[in-house]
Amino acid sequence: MRSRRLFLQVNAVLVASWSCGAFQIASRTDISLVNKHHRKVSVFPVTKSSYQERERRGQNSAHVRAVSSSSSDDEETKSSEATLIPVFDFTASNQAASVSSFERIDDAIMGGISTSALRENADKDYSSWSGICRLEGGGFCGMRTLPFKEPLETKHADGIFVECRLGSDDEPERRVWKVTLRTNTSRGEMVYQAQFTIPKDNKDQSQEMFVCIKVPFSDFKLVRGPRMVPDAPAVDTSSGIYQIGLSMSKFIIGLVPRELENFRPGFFELQIRRIGFFKIETFAVEGSVTTPSVAANTISKQEAEKKRPTLLKIFSPIAKVFFSEQSRRRRSAMSLLKKRGLSRGRAILWGIKSRKNSYGLIRSLAKTTSIISIDVLRTVTSSCLRLLFLPVGLLFRMFRFVKKNNSPGPTATTTQ
Repeated sequence: MRSRRLFLQVNAVLVASWSCGAFQIASRTDISLVNKHHRKVSVFPVTKSSYQERERRGQNSAHVRAVSSSSSDDEETKSSEATLIPVFDFTASNQAASVSSFERIDDAIMGGISTSALRENADKDYSSWSGICRLEGGGFCGMRTLPFKEPLETKHADGIFVECRLGSDDEPERRVWKVTLRTNTSRGEMVYQAQFTIPKDNKDQSQEMFVCIKVPFSDFKLVRGPRMVPDAPAVDTSSGIYQIGLSMSKFIIGLVPRELENFRPGFFELQIRRIGFFKIETFAVEGSVTTPSVAANTISKQEAEKKRPTLLKIFSPIAKVFFSEQSRRRRSAMSLLKKRGLSRGRAILWGIKSRKNSYGLIRSLAKTTSIISIDVLRTVTSSCLRLLFLPVGLLFRMFRFVKKNNSPGPTATTTQ
């Protein structure tokens, strides 16, 4: 019984892995923990009557509050008087096309174990960007558009707006929210990025409230990861925008990046209705005016896969075997289990028992055997590679040592 309670405590670590945790321990328990957690902290009612009320209001609901996330002192920008130009519409009739234009870009690219996805909600007027953010190895989740076939024209735009609400909890201030854009066709690590703030839920307002957050182009800074690039040029959108993205992170942008104090890891859900451009109007308008959407044509995921470099196509399958997200999550979970005093053998037996209820004994044994085989192969291969490169490393150190000791010392100079 003690072991069982211990495993249930650790299972929260494995929620991020939908198909595999510490040898896929109690996958159904992981999902139930996410659902339980979501029901506990959700600020929106999940009763049948509330859903009926949302449907009655319809997707043209006026429950949208305009706010500005500008860090500047420009009062005109801070005003809610703006023309909105939607680019991606995640309401019921347009969800599929908009959702398919995005891809995930989580901390798995740098060895982390966080995961997120943008999902359709067929019976809702929004799409859900949700996932699990883990601190081990990274600490951020993100999504970005696939490459645009043609850059988006921004000649008449002053910034990017996001119409959204936080559906998972009422602590948006415990995360760092960012908008990302690219002004060229590069897919490298340097992008323009700006932080924005999601207002904390106002209990006097309707819980149906979405907020329209406006981020002016003047707020965007060139960054590499969370670090600002020193003396970088200001963002220039005159040639159009080639990519738009969102990210949620524990890192605050700066020349010397720092972590947000009291950052909230774990499950999050951002409900998104629209993403697009806004234009500050010089004439008096009441609130925000929405114009017809701008067409954003992205290439498909299949086309993006074909455009990958040949070497990347060759080595990608090998990298997935030896550096997969599932393997990193298993290592992280196993490390935690060992700290709790549990052996690898007991974890394997628990995994077999847990999968047996879902897949049967034969499939459970087969899955466990395949996982162990891959882990053993990965360990053996890594050890061989280290042994192979060990002489090379020793020779390199010897060369540097000899070069350093044989280099001529400073010569005496005379002054006149």
